[in-house]
Amino acid sequence: PPSSLILSTKPTCCQRHSQQQQQQHAYLSAMVKLLKDVQKQLTPEVAIKVTTGLMVAGGGAMLAVPKRMWNLFAHGRPPWEKVEKSADPDVPLEPDRHHKQLLRWVGFMALSMAGVVTKLTLGDDMEKNRKPMCEVLAGVCAAGVAMDGVVMSQENPGQNENATIVDAAVGGTLAAMNFVASRDVEDE
Repeated sequence: PPSSLILSTKPTCCQRHSQQQQQQHAYLSAMVKLLKDVQKQLTPEVAIKVTTGLMVAGGGAMLAVPKRMWNLFAHGRPPWEKVEKSADPDVPLEPDRHHKQLLRWVGFMALSMAGVVTKLTLGDDMEKNRKPMCEVLAGVCAAGVAMDGVVMSQENPGQNENATIVDAAVGGTLAAMNFVASRDVEDE
C-alpha cells in the first residue's frame, strides 16, 4: 500500500493542542473549585480575627519590647536573636531613644487599629460591617505591600531587606485573604 494511506497512531498537532487545552481546563476547574471551597471556609469573621490577631501580636511587641523589634526592622533578624554586629555600618546595633519611641508609636497605632476593627465588626449586631471591613483591610495591607516595593527599589533603604520581604509576604497574604473573604461565594 502507498505510504500516504498508512494511518499514523501519533496524535496530530491539533490533537495534542486539544489534549493540552482539556488538561488545562481540568486543572483550572479544579483550582476554581478549591478556591471556592477555601472561600466558603474563609469567612469575613475569620479573616478579621487573623488580621487583628497579627496586628495585636506585632503592635504589642513593638510597644512592649521596641529594642527587640529593632532587630527585625533594622537588622532583619528574629526579635529573640541577639545581634552582635550590624551588617550595615550605617545602621546602629541598638536603637536610639527616638527609634524606640517611634516603634512604640507604631505599636500603639497597630493596637488601636485592631481595637477599632474589632469594635466595628465582631459583635453579633455588626455582621453587616464585616465584608466592607475586609475590603478596607485588603486595601491597607496591599498599600503596605506597595510601600515595601518602594523600599526594595531604593538604593539605600531604611529597612533591612529580609524584614521587607517578610513584611511584603505577610501583607500580601493578608490582603489576598481579606479580599477573598469580602467576596460573595457563588453557588454552583
